[in-house]
Amino acid sequence: MAKTTNPAAVKAAKAEAKAARKAASKQRRAQLWQAFQIQRKEDKRLLPYMIAAFVLILGLAVGMAVYSDSIFTWVTLPILGVLLGGLVAFIIFGRRAQKSVYSKADGQTGAAAWALDNMRGQWRVTQGVAATFSFDAVHRVLGLPGVIFGGQG
Repeated sequence: MAKTTNPAAVKAAKAEAKAARKAASKQRRAQLWQAFQIQRKEDKRLLPYMIAAFVLILGLAVGMAVYSDSIFTWVTLPILGVLLGGLVAFIIFGRRAQKSVYSKADGQTGAAAWALDNMRGQWRVTQGVAATFSFDAVHRVLGLPGVIFGGQG
């Protein structure tokens, strides 16, 4: 298939791709905000931990900038503190949300298969290789290390 040399078609395709990226980005932000709202209602310590981490890191960065002689350091360290503080606060949110999700799944039928399906990396999961009538199951996971059997019961 030959490329189009029509400038109007190329421009329209670029505009369409840009609009699709913006829509996907907006959807991701909305999903993160919704997850944050749900987690904040469940976990009362989430917001204080996030704020404390942000303020602590920003305070350390500003404190280091105060003892500096350079104007460049006066400008860059607080900016770096804001960025690192936001990153650490976001990491705290992610870890606490993950802990909450796994604690909800704990003890429920099918939780082991769900956890195996949500593993990061290149794993091939075959659920329910062997099972009993009392919902005990064995799941097979294939990956780079080899074959792993996960049990649930």
